[in-house]
Amino acid sequence: MHEEKTSLGPWLYWSLLIIVTLSFGLINVPYHATEVMGANGYLAIPVALVLAIPPLAAIYQVMKRFPALNLLQAGLKITGPFCGRLCGLGYLTVLLLLLVLFTRDRVNLIKDYLLPNTPLSALTITYLLSAGYLASRGIETISRLASFVVLPILIVLLLMAVGVLPEINVNRLRPVFHPDLKLYLPGGLSVLYSFAPLAIFALVTPYLRGIQRKIPRYTGGALLVLVFYYMLFTVGVIGTFGSEHGRNHAFPALEMVRAMEYPYLLLEQAGLFMIIVWNTLALVGSGFIYYVVALGFSQILGLLDYKRLVWVLLPVKYFLVLYPQNMGETRELLEYAANYGWIPFFGLPVFYYLCALVLRKGEDGR
Repeated sequence: MHEEKTSLGPWLYWSLLIIVTLSFGLINVPYHATEVMGANGYLAIPVALVLAIPPLAAIYQVMKRFPALNLLQAGLKITGPFCGRLCGLGYLTVLLLLLVLFTRDRVNLIKDYLLPNTPLSALTITYLLSAGYLASRGIETISRLASFVVLPILIVLLLMAVGVLPEINVNRLRPVFHPDLKLYLPGGLSVLYSFAPLAIFALVTPYLRGIQRKIPRYTGGALLVLVFYYMLFTVGVIGTFGSEHGRNHAFPALEMVRAMEYPYLLLEQAGLFMIIVWNTLALVGSGFIYYVVALGFSQILGLLDYKRLVWVLLPVKYFLVLYPQNMGETRELLEYAANYGWIPFFGLPVFYYLCALVLRKGEDGR
């Protein structure tokens, strides 16, 4: 099987963390944050951060025990070939299905806001071919692209969020600890999916051996940036629309930005910038996830190298993306994915780490 002989430096790793995670969480996190906690939904995000730290620590510990193997390869050593392959196939299947749902969500956004007269099938093919090309180029190309766009994207997002501040009504933001304290755990779980892409980096840990000691520091920095942007856009949505009205929009963060107008820049709406930025995020994030799915299946099944599997999986993804009949059905499936899709990504590393502790695997060369 073909495997890349490369490694990621600190900047490439940090950039990829930010881009991939924001691509899956930013535009929808206000919708889910207000689902449980209402006007105080922005507090669900730091709760989700606390819940995400133990699984990420488990991934790091598994990496230290098996520095030359990724999570799925380490699982074969820890639990044996049969159980390891079964868990790996389940993990990758869930990841593929989630990627399909988020791809359909992005294609729906492009069709509704940019290209309403373009057939959905044509948009899907274009999107999948673009993501497939990125995935086939490997992690080095994807990470370099992420490092090139990360700072402009963060700056544009910050400027847009700051531009919304005059529209915010502070009366719509409840005081801290106003809701029932029993809502904080369910609230954190409702947005935990937005940190789940961080756990997917467990599939590329062999490329991080050169920066192993720096991983906690750079991951912690990325988490702070993610929490800042998630809370910034959630506060903006709640303050602009209110928690209840904000959930009437399929993409509340986008609707918040579209409310701004900049005639002096000869632009009708700032929302156009938001769509372009989000689609850039989505394409790079999808390319990375598509890459790790193909790489994982290649390593677990041992049939083809990941470059070929990228294109073998393309027609499968195409038919799955077109399976939902409309946006309403897509949103229902996404709701289910957001509530439960994070379980294998955070659960499997913890399971493998506990098994490694009990069975004393990965210690002293065993």
